[in-house]
Amino acid sequence: MTAPEATPEELRVTSTAEITAYLQQLQREGAGLLLAGPPGQSLPSRIVALDADADLIGLEIGTDPEGISESLVAQGEITAVAYLGTIKLQFEVEAPVLVSGEQGTVLRGTLPTRLYRFQRRQSFRVQPAGSAYPRVIVPGGAEHGRALRVLDISIGGLALALPPDFPVLEPGRIAEGLVLELDRISALRITLLPHHASPISGDASGTLQLGCSFVELDANAGRSLQVYVDQTQKRRRLLKLDP
Repeated sequence: MTAPEATPEELRVTSTAEITAYLQQLQREGAGLLLAGPPGQSLPSRIVALDADADLIGLEIGTDPEGISESLVAQGEITAVAYLGTIKLQFEVEAPVLVSGEQGTVLRGTLPTRLYRFQRRQSFRVQPAGSAYPRVIVPGGAEHGRALRVLDISIGGLALALPPDFPVLEPGRIAEGLVLELDRISALRITLLPHHASPISGDASGTLQLGCSFVELDANAGRSLQVYVDQTQKRRRLLKLDP
């Protein structure tokens, strides 16, 4: 997977009150979380229980036929990642235990003692200047693949426009065999890990914005992507699309 983002000291949150406030906001908004462990396994989740006084957090475990949740707990190192708009939140699930009840299985743990907050750096994530490219081709179907529009892109990942009738690319499930077409002649074979889906402001069609990170992007693809991002930044400035 691509190298993790740096965690400088100024982004570390250790105040219990501030950590609780972020978690409460995630719970109120029903924001999706991605639970990941050392083996590269991951599961989508969300906060279903939060009690700061009891030092308790409960994370939903949905359908899990492969037993990934048990594997994550056995490894003992679980990282949770969530998004609030352009803010990325990351914390470790401490003292994880799986608890089964009437409402299904819940991953229970204590409140994190530290949380990392990342603000998306717009200078490294660009919006395409046109609407036709870039796009991601998802294999399958009668037409040998369907094209999904790229809303923004960086060397670490991208956001896709996901139509309401497109059930593929489930958050937390690695999607392989995809092709990223930067333009009419540049095509990169990629693997994506979808993280979170959210409504697009002002879009009444039900289309979602799906945030994804690149998985094991090779050196040649990385260089091509860096060139595209740099050129797109320059082009948008020339067209006065960006300040």
